Amino acid sequence: MPSRKSKSAGTPDFISQQVEESDYFFLNLRPSKERDFTVTCGGLECCDPSYHIDRTRFDYFGMEYIVSGVCGLVLDGKSYQLQPGSIFCYGPRTRHQIRNTGDGPLIKFFVDFTGRDAARIIGDPFLKSCSPYQIGNLRNMHALFRQVLETGKQGGRGCQRILRQMIELIVLTTRYKAVDLEESDSRSYQTYARCRSEIDQNYAGIRTVEELAERCHVSSGHLCRVFKKFADESPWQMITRLKMNRAGELLLSDALMIKDVAVRIGFQDAYHFSRVFKGYYGMSPKHFRGVVRKSQ
Repeated sequence: MPSRKSKSAGTPDFISQQVEESDYFFLNLRPSKERDFTVTCGGLECCDPSYHIDRTRFDYFGMEYIVSGVCGLVLDGKSYQLQPGSIFCYGPRTRHQIRNTGDGPLIKFFVDFTGRDAARIIGDPFLKSCSPYQIGNLRNMHALFRQVLETGKQGGRGCQRILRQMIELIVLTTRYKAVDLEESDSRSYQTYARCRSEIDQNYAGIRTVEELAERCHVSSGHLCRVFKKFADESPWQMITRLKMNRAGELLLSDALMIKDVAVRIGFQDAYHFSRVFKGYYGMSPKHFRGVVRKSQ
């Protein structure tokens, strides 16, 4: 977490003083109106329990992502309760209120930007629905915002172009990987999230979809239906992808035989593992290991 800071004389007025710890970057707070896209500032804030923002207008477009804690959001007159993984945007004329509603600190990333292309870049999904979204894979989104922060702090040549690409990637990730906040409260999404978590944590030990369904206390049919609704792959495709990714990592080690790699990712039969591996990568585990060695 960044170091504790007090608001300095040069800090813009829109930066809240109700922040216990923070890490900011400031690039161009008065960009030309003729520019297509300019990132003005961003940061990571650990907000105190009294944190409350109420803006009727803002000089820039804003994007915020909740890392930890809970908060209430009023966006364009509609109220939401946000949690870790929630992401939302607002425009210069969008009234927004953000209030820490938890007992502990609210930790969030934000990035502000402006320009003629800004509305187009975030228009779908954010401005089109004017609704927050919920991200399933918090680690990946956290990493993206962390990259935005570090790039902004480094500045220098190409900084604005890199930041634009990162923000576009965040928007695309939200468009294709997130669900709107109301949908995230549904029972089907909660089932999906629970099963996805089980896969992430224990994929190596899961041998069939039926076994996964039993672990998650749902039928295999219902499991497949929620994955079809919320994911771009079936539960078995997700398990296989994670197993094969791990297998590729383990094959980099000369200390492990191929049959040992197979056992570590849940295959008792090395021949079956080799067939699945070749179907996934287009080459046998032995060939894969040889290719990697030649490239080193």
